[in-house]
Amino acid sequence: MHSYRSYRLNCFLTTLGLLIFSSQAVEYITKCGLRCSQGLQCKRKNITSNYRSCLKQPPSLPSKILEDLKISTVLKCVKEKECSILLNVVGTLMLNEHIRGVEICSLSLSTYQSQCISVKFNRNDYKKFTAQPVFIEYDCFSTSMADYNSVAIKTIPHYCDVFLKQEHQVEDCTNKDIGRNIPSCMVGKLDYEINKYQKTLSVQVSDFPEHHAYHVRLCLKWFICEDMGMSASIKEDDPKNVTLQYTQILPCLCIEGWSVLPDARRIQLCPFKNYTEELWNELTYNRELQELSWQPSCPVDVVVNLCWMGESEENCIDIQNSFHKKVQQKVTYSRIDPHPKLCMKFTMDKRSWVRCPFVYGYLPGWNMSIAGQLNKLQLTFVTQDKAEFKMALCNRTTANNCEPIKEVHVTAGTMGAYSAVLNFPNDECDSNICVQGWRTDIEYSVRMQFCGSFCKENHTTASPRLLWPVAITAILLITITLLIYSGYMLFTVLQQPYQRVFLYSGQLSRSINTDVKGISQL
Repeated sequence: MHSYRSYRLNCFLTTLGLLIFSSQAVEYITKCGLRCSQGLQCKRKNITSNYRSCLKQPPSLPSKILEDLKISTVLKCVKEKECSILLNVVGTLMLNEHIRGVEICSLSLSTYQSQCISVKFNRNDYKKFTAQPVFIEYDCFSTSMADYNSVAIKTIPHYCDVFLKQEHQVEDCTNKDIGRNIPSCMVGKLDYEINKYQKTLSVQVSDFPEHHAYHVRLCLKWFICEDMGMSASIKEDDPKNVTLQYTQILPCLCIEGWSVLPDARRIQLCPFKNYTEELWNELTYNRELQELSWQPSCPVDVVVNLCWMGESEENCIDIQNSFHKKVQQKVTYSRIDPHPKLCMKFTMDKRSWVRCPFVYGYLPGWNMSIAGQLNKLQLTFVTQDKAEFKMALCNRTTANNCEPIKEVHVTAGTMGAYSAVLNFPNDECDSNICVQGWRTDIEYSVRMQFCGSFCKENHTTASPRLLWPVAITAILLITITLLIYSGYMLFTVLQQPYQRVFLYSGQLSRSINTDVKGISQL
């Protein structure tokens, strides 16, 4: 507990230090140079370095000559927003007849470039300021933002162990004075409008360094923002808006802008950062290799696993040996069963998304039906290819867990129907007794599950996906039969008037013939 409190205290102090550091005001100057204590005459001379051999201290030299060294950052501005960063160094020492001056050097710890000056005192001032503290201030050491500098001050001549050294970090762009006056810190302001129909982003740029071009591009934000090949450049006299075309909405698709100045900061805006659901649609299936793959289009820490849809079609039950945690690269599942109920689940920040790639365009390669009669369960697999199956009678303890009671294996040597029988008394049935069936000759298979009182006498349960073709066929046959019968009856009704006409015509013809014969006999 003590170590945890110490850790929290250290974190708090570090954060507080950073906030104070970034909020410190930086002094503005219009001219830099050398200044010494009032009345003390001093002259400056630039030198290459102060690495010289040291002398042994004389007995009369006081034990403490150099008393203090202070370093700060200053801004020398030509005009607003056009400033350079300098170091202000103030050294304090006790003047002595053995001291003719001091040397001050600044070394950049990032570039290892050094700047040194020597400051000489007037001989007539030795007695006047002997044993009195005097200061030397110099504020013309050039530096850059966020640079580490090591500053050292030594006496002239240089006596061994008589020097002061101190390190100083220049404020970065988070400091308000640095951020608004150094051109390379000015990232500009980006405003955008989205046109989803044309798939374009209209970007308006403002508040960027004058007299410099500005770049805008689209990129995918991973560890760095990867270029997508869509960019534009705004020159000084150009309109300050550009239009960029995108191909796909992704949460890591960002607009990046920066000035052409060396080491210029960049600004990034990601218009679709909340469109997380778009990431889970990149599923591909290789039929030949029986491989299901997902490739993340953006950096995410997501848990990926396979699952199978239960009876309610709302709860996808996890396949236990399929988990990939904290995924940041391609995930591939081999030897899978491309069944409409097989899905892939993505879990991130206590939220899950399920994608079922085989719902459309894939017919199930196998199915299962159940018939119960006289304390027996007959389980039948119908398969389109040779396969191995396992059937299990189980007790459903939770929505996602069913503890096995009895199991039976079925081997299908070719296409067809294969059955197995399980003994199970009717009086042991309840709503939590289920039957499961799945393939065992592949790595990842869905489970067909039926729960409830399926073992009652003469009760049969089958998968709806297996029954619907039979139902449709029966409906079609009944419809065709009704149409044929209706047509026959209509044809019969229409034929009756014609039959009467033909009958009457026949009778009339026979009557005329009889009359003609009678006349001829007379």
